[in-house]
Amino acid sequence: MLSLKNERTLWWILGSILLLRLVGLGIYPLMDTSEARYAEMARKMVELNDWITPMFDYGVPFWGKPPLSFWTQAASMTVFGVNEFAARFPAWLLHLASCFIIIKLGTQQISRNAGIWAAIIFSSTTLGLVSSGVVLTDPVLSFSILLASYGFWRWMKCASKADAYLMFAGLGLGLLAKGPLTLVLMGAPAFAWFVIYKEWGRVLRLPWISGLVLMFGISVPWYVAAEMKTPGFMEYFFVGEHWSRYVVSNWAGDLYGSAHAKPYGTIWIQLGLSLLPWAFFLPLLIRKRESMQRFEAYLWLWALATPVFFTFAGNILWTYLLPALPAWALLLSGRISDVGPKTTWAAAASALVLPIIGAGIIYAGVLEERPQNQRDVVQAWLNVQSAHSAPLIYPGRRSYSSEFYSSGKSENIKDPAKWPQDGSFYLSRRLRDSKDGLPADLACTAITEANASQLMLCHWKRTVQGAEGLAGESNAETPRKNEG
Repeated sequence: MLSLKNERTLWWILGSILLLRLVGLGIYPLMDTSEARYAEMARKMVELNDWITPMFDYGVPFWGKPPLSFWTQAASMTVFGVNEFAARFPAWLLHLASCFIIIKLGTQQISRNAGIWAAIIFSSTTLGLVSSGVVLTDPVLSFSILLASYGFWRWMKCASKADAYLMFAGLGLGLLAKGPLTLVLMGAPAFAWFVIYKEWGRVLRLPWISGLVLMFGISVPWYVAAEMKTPGFMEYFFVGEHWSRYVVSNWAGDLYGSAHAKPYGTIWIQLGLSLLPWAFFLPLLIRKRESMQRFEAYLWLWALATPVFFTFAGNILWTYLLPALPAWALLLSGRISDVGPKTTWAAAASALVLPIIGAGIIYAGVLEERPQNQRDVVQAWLNVQSAHSAPLIYPGRRSYSSEFYSSGKSENIKDPAKWPQDGSFYLSRRLRDSKDGLPADLACTAITEANASQLMLCHWKRTVQGAEGLAGESNAETPRKNEG
């Protein structure tokens, strides 16, 4: 029987989780809105060869986030091509690198088994599992804060300049990942810790000058280049994204989407959901003690800094909690590695349950049926281009998924007066929107239905050539997909 005290068994569990996630990266499509939106911006970065300012649309700069995550995704696309795997692979690599740091920190401070357990917990929570293969900015931010936190702690422990530079490098990367939020989420627990333990001398001995040169040398050149290229970026980014977004509920100044308004304190509910199934093991952290070890105190400050910071935020997403996840994993690992065999085996089962369920969902194709997926619709449009070439128009919400799969060729045009007036064109609409109707003088014929959307070939009746002949010609060439 495999023993969970055996390091090889723990490596097998961790390796299985990481491998399951890796092989599934390219199987399911990109979904609207966030994942497809960021992937499309990375694709545009490759297409336009513009590595300074991410583009929200052609000619429209994206000022909401610094470019580090887009750089990783765009670089991956240059190697693997423009596809789902390439878009998601950087998040998996960052997760793998995070596991390495977590194992190293856990081994140095607790035990080798605890370090591996921490990586297992980090990888098998709902938030960790999703984030290890998602096209978002949070994985880059989380890795940057983890690297900075590791460097800070090792400096406090060993006073090694190399570790101090890791901290400053992590902060510099964080400034390129999401901005000043990095300094708050990493700096708050570090500041609280050395205030509690009065480690002012060690802090003053940090290589501040060379460290700050390193941190700003990594990050500042891009900020200057971005402001010079698109004036107005800094005001929107620092004031809008780092004040109004979090303080003003239903902030109306968001240029790139809608605010995620939530009641104050929602972040704590999201924390419990993010830690599932390991949230059920949190009672293990409650124990009688005379005093708390310094490392454990730092982990608690690190784990709580992010949810406390977002407690009174007006606009939040559950992925904002990712920077705190390594600390929660390390806290739990220290207890699980010491408990009895029954609890340890329950922990092992918990580690595998979500990855297995997630793999089943992916391989069963459940995600492909979601209406946010426009891959099948765009593929049907591409298939009919040889029979009848015409633009693809989305009259409702903008579809980032369609833009990604059509290489930016699909258009979001809501006003019928702006649709092509002298030729045919394709419309893609959600089936649920069919009751809204179309202009009376527009003739349309369905080409295919997929993912609760309908692709139609349309033509204005007032033009010389009717739509029926064109649609019939196209239908003769293309069988219906997902019909019935």
